Amino acid sequence: MHKALFLDRDGILNVDRGYVYKWEDIVWYEEVFEMIKMAMERGYKVIVLTNQSGIHYKKYTVEDVEALHKKMNEFLTAKNLVVNDWIYCAEMDSENRKPRPGMLLQAQKKYDIDLSKSFMIGDKVTDVFETDDKFKRPTTFLVKGEYDLSKANLKDNVRIFANHKDIVEELKKVL
Repeated sequence: MHKALFLDRDGILNVDRGYVYKWEDIVWYEEVFEMIKMAMERGYKVIVLTNQSGIHYKKYTVEDVEALHKKMNEFLTAKNLVVNDWIYCAEMDSENRKPRPGMLLQAQKKYDIDLSKSFMIGDKVTDVFETDDKFKRPTTFLVKGEYDLSKANLKDNVRIFANHKDIVEELKKVL
């Protein structure tokens, strides 16, 4: 089985400006490059899992999201960084919408991932996946940002960090 570093998109890879779907609106968090490089060097799959409700609200289209992910992937590839997959959910009431585990389980099946040895990096309470008896969610690191994390379930492999840099430092110890 493989290990994975799962990354939320808006708020982790790039600054969350609300309904980001254009390349020119992407402002990268520099630390994410180190996160991806470290994961790659240590044999982890790198997979982006992102809710994209802007499609549901008709702020942009599936094609817009796929074009943006393609451009983001090309940018990362030019830096010799590999994201193995970009999985998104556009539906509001779906088993794939975080915190429901659909996208996570899809990635697990596709890449034969051991979730108990994997990590999720996010910035919202919804980035903490719901669990049941079928699987153990990955260890989750949340970065403080624009969203209230006070309702995050911290008792089960969930930690909150002040910023992206602190997450990088922790990943150096645990990956």
